[in-house]
Amino acid sequence: MIFKKDFGFDLGTTYMHICQKDKGVILNEPETIAIDLISKNVIAVGSMAHDMFEKAPRSIKINMPVNHGVIADFDNMLSLLEHQCKKLKIDKGGRSIALVCVPYHISDVERRALYDLFTKSKPRFKSVHMIEKPLAAGVGCGIDVMQPEGNMIVDIGGGTTEISVISLGGVVISDLLKVGGERFDHNIRNFVKRKYNILIGIRTAEKIKIEISNAIGNDVGQSINVVGRDIVSGLPKNVIVTSVDVFESIKEDINSIIEAIKLILEKTPPELSADILTAGVHLTGGTASIKNIDTLIKKETNLQVHINEEPEKSVINGVCHILNNYNKHKNILFTLKE
Repeated sequence: MIFKKDFGFDLGTTYMHICQKDKGVILNEPETIAIDLISKNVIAVGSMAHDMFEKAPRSIKINMPVNHGVIADFDNMLSLLEHQCKKLKIDKGGRSIALVCVPYHISDVERRALYDLFTKSKPRFKSVHMIEKPLAAGVGCGIDVMQPEGNMIVDIGGGTTEISVISLGGVVISDLLKVGGERFDHNIRNFVKRKYNILIGIRTAEKIKIEISNAIGNDVGQSINVVGRDIVSGLPKNVIVTSVDVFESIKEDINSIIEAIKLILEKTPPELSADILTAGVHLTGGTASIKNIDTLIKKETNLQVHINEEPEKSVINGVCHILNNYNKHKNILFTLKE
């Protein structure tokens, strides 16, 4: 017998998170799909496809169908979603409910594409509900978003940074920057190319970011040995990249995030500003794990900064909490007409 199950989805730029009611997060994998260009068949999805990135032959296309938080390749995104749902044995009988996170700043057309993705997928969900991402992140941070209190959520993801002030179950003011972990990776790769005259891959740049990045640039003792291709000789070459190198490559984008936070604070209504002074700033998203980014924001804004133990799961944890407490949060959910 197949029992009714409710599922939550957070389709980020770089990672797909899926949760199940009463069970928590059941999928946390790269939002990547590998396709054989000759047969047009899907070879791999998620972590397996991500492992092929920058290593696959020309006959295999590695695709990331979400760009800056919105669906850029609908067909491949549909295939990716269906393969992951099949792997998780999500109900095909039309008795499951899908709760989907929606970036606050996307257009009506982009929102419709995200809605259609789930209504047209093979799991055949009974109904599709949506929630704005800042609210889901707030719930994931332990905030009662229904209260008349202002809270600032800064979600630093793979493709974007979304800065929002929420209150009474809605978004009061928000801004979106096309700055995130992917841009940091590209900046690190370009910096290493300029300084050391070697070419490294995006995956190597990502590894550098994860292991030794620092938002304030004072951790001079950290370094990592990386291998790339020498620009002059074309041969493999080892170099030592330091945390100061990483700081120099990402500081401009980090400063743009800081300035955007200040601008939102300047535009926030006074009563909500008083709440934020008390509650502080909540950082979410995988890129919020950069060392000392909370220290820098605190220094620049004079506000307390809070980061969950796993900031990349803040949104999906919020979605799961909403599924488990549906009656309390049903007023902040919405759906679209067919």
